[in-house]
Amino acid sequence: MFNFSILKNSNPKFYKLTENDIKKAEERLGFAFPDELKAFYQEVGYGFLDVNNKNSFNRMLDPHSVADIRLREGIYEYDPDLDDIYEEEDELVFYEINEGVYLTIDLKNKKQSPVYYLGTKISDSFGEFLEKMNKDTDYFEDIAELEFEKD
Repeated sequence: MFNFSILKNSNPKFYKLTENDIKKAEERLGFAFPDELKAFYQEVGYGFLDVNNKNSFNRMLDPHSVADIRLREGIYEYDPDLDDIYEEEDELVFYEINEGVYLTIDLKNKKQSPVYYLGTKISDSFGEFLEKMNKDTDYFEDIAELEFEKD
């Protein structure tokens, strides 16, 4: 499993979760979170990867917000930012960059889940995503820009 202690290199602000928080969200979703994301929730919780970044939220969403987004409930029920872009059945919104801009994690492989930014793969696993984010919370923007230039 991944060593989450590397996150001490950035300026995070995390909030602990109970096992029940995770379980209730999974029950609402009708499936379990990918292993790497679930381990993060269990060991670290949810919150902000870099509180000093003034350009982005960089928020690891809590399990209930993830379920709300997926199920379009609560404040996300009529959120137009979610239409079309975040409707893939095999991807799950788990991270908020800015208001209405999210990252998704692949649901097809429960053990090692790739992470996507606007449909572009930015890491081969959640662990790799965290390693890269620990170094530069905007790293994926260059990858996505290169992909858009190809099209």
